[in-house]
Amino acid sequence: MEERERTGTGSEYVLVQMTTEEHLAELRSRLLVSLAALTAGSVVGWFLVPGMLRHFAQHIARRFVFVAPAEAFTTYLKMAVLIGAALASPIIVLEAWRFVLPALFPHERRVLQRFLPASLGLFAFGIAFGYLAVYPLALRFLLGFGTETVQPALSVARFLNFFISVTVPFGLVFQFPLVLIILVRIGIVSVERLMSLRKMVWFLSFVVGALLTPPDAVSQVMMAVPLIVMFELTLWRMRKGERRDVR
Repeated sequence: MEERERTGTGSEYVLVQMTTEEHLAELRSRLLVSLAALTAGSVVGWFLVPGMLRHFAQHIARRFVFVAPAEAFTTYLKMAVLIGAALASPIIVLEAWRFVLPALFPHERRVLQRFLPASLGLFAFGIAFGYLAVYPLALRFLLGFGTETVQPALSVARFLNFFISVTVPFGLVFQFPLVLIILVRIGIVSVERLMSLRKMVWFLSFVVGALLTPPDAVSQVMMAVPLIVMFELTLWRMRKGERRDVR
């Protein structure tokens, strides 16, 4: 059965209605493909884990330890799945896109096509920033508290949790500019209102840094400062766009 919707410009969109069973079958198909990609990526990741652990061990200049019988295995498995998710992410995103595409109108597709690549790029940039900038500084700062009488013996599972905590949150918070742009576009908040909230945003940036990063000042500041910079750059860009529209 087909359903016709008409826009304000007089153009006609045709949406194909699907039954609940057809939706579930389509969802099942997409999930199976995504799961297969994740599984294949995880298998590849399993063989990459030893090299990654050797690489991380060089950063701390010592071997890792594990303090529970299953800790080494579960850490290997977790790292393999994380690597698999990274390798399979293009296929997973593509399958998700193909699932939602039939339900979107052309203008909705254009919006998603515009913002989705930017979102993925910002997420990747945030991960890279966390790994290249925050992780080495935070690790050096925290290990610097070791003395002759207090030497670190790092559990492999806890090190992995630390590594994730200084990389993945940065990929998430780097979505901040897109969130601001979308909120302004749909009219929830104005640029002028955002400008009046500048001090609060600055304060909340440090709160977010304290909540999402390890309990050290280096990580917290290095999350808060990019948030503030992204906020100011986004405001500048939107104000510039508004002045150009007025002209």
